[in-house]
Amino acid sequence: MNADKYNLEVLNKIDLFFQLFDDMSDLVYLTKVEKDGQFSYVLANEPAKIFSGLTNQSFNKPLGEVLPEVVFKIIETKYKQAIVERRPITYEDMIVVSQNHPKRPQYKYVPGQVVYWESEITPVFNQDGVCTHLLAVVRDVTERRERENELKRLNDRFELVWNSVADAMYIFDRNENFVSVNKSFVNLLGWTEEEITKDHTITIIPMNSKEDLKEIIERVKNGEVVPSHEVQRITKDGHLIDVLASYSPIYDNYGNWDGAVVVYKDITDRKMYEKELTHLALHDYLTGLPNRNFFSKRLKEEMIRAERSKRTLAVFYLDVDKFKEINDTWGHDIGDELLKEFSKRVKACTREEDLLARIGGDEFGILITNLNHKGKAIEIADRILTSLQSDWVIEKKPIKISSSIGISFYSPNYEQDEKLLLKQADIALYKAKEEGRGNFQIYSK
Repeated sequence: MNADKYNLEVLNKIDLFFQLFDDMSDLVYLTKVEKDGQFSYVLANEPAKIFSGLTNQSFNKPLGEVLPEVVFKIIETKYKQAIVERRPITYEDMIVVSQNHPKRPQYKYVPGQVVYWESEITPVFNQDGVCTHLLAVVRDVTERRERENELKRLNDRFELVWNSVADAMYIFDRNENFVSVNKSFVNLLGWTEEEITKDHTITIIPMNSKEDLKEIIERVKNGEVVPSHEVQRITKDGHLIDVLASYSPIYDNYGNWDGAVVVYKDITDRKMYEKELTHLALHDYLTGLPNRNFFSKRLKEEMIRAERSKRTLAVFYLDVDKFKEINDTWGHDIGDELLKEFSKRVKACTREEDLLARIGGDEFGILITNLNHKGKAIEIADRILTSLQSDWVIEKKPIKISSSIGISFYSPNYEQDEKLLLKQADIALYKAKEEGRGNFQIYSK
């Protein structure tokens, strides 16, 4: 190979290198480390020249004379760090394009634009171990950073909504372990996110709800959104609370089931209100005793039990003798207070398992259950009549009262239902009235 041909090939390779060098999208700078410790550019590709505004006169000059002071301070610090640590270092920086930056057709940035750069500084050492040059490769990561910033903004918004909603929410993974809980969850159930995500032995599911939950999770695994349904959950302090729960599946990047989002709406107040309404529907507002509906329902149930156990039960129907006269004489307020005191005295004479109810007006019913013999019911009737004989003082007014009691006994042989049993006790009550009041009578055909 002759010398001219060899020189031509070398020149062609150099031209190709610089063509590739200048076609790179990354900014490339080769910096010389002067003996006095200063730095100067010796080579830069075209994108680097355009972005930094370098001209032919910019090379071999101290960087402090070529670059803006703020930029030079950052670069100088990083260059010195790479030399001291004797290894490549990577850092990220944000630059706002100067308003005075010269405009060129091939320059893609506009004045005032925020550009994020990732720079890798590699020190080059000679045979004596002295750093002679630094190679800087600077990559525009603005698009990546903006995506990351947008994701962060979305995540921040999600966190704001996640922790602002009134309903308790949590996420569990495919292994049914807690991944995240919101603030309302912490407030409602007491467990912090750290406690419940790290300790997998913690459970908020009552034993009697585990099978129900297992079925729900299977439905969620199959892609079903399980709508709101009432369940109970356990708080950190061991209390049961009522919640309205809903479940929505979560999938991974490949479309595989990866857990679920659960929402708990606290319905404690609603359940208490429902219980209160139920109580009001089945109890007397004045005395607080069960009312006629409650009494009839319970009587039906106890009649079935009595038939199975072959034991009898008794129904008392009683009222306050001449209550209308008391009301007309002393007024309804006194009458109401008298009924309250009457119910207390009668209640004190019954057994714990017996049921006292206000049937209506001054009429009361007592259900005496689980009787081995009828004599026990008669003992209770005697106690009631005796308790009413002591002095009564209502609103500082002495009042003397008595009561008449009618008693009927349940017997499967007579095919009685609850209505007939009450009617028989009522007939016995009027028999007691005919016998002069202040006594009890047992129904007999």
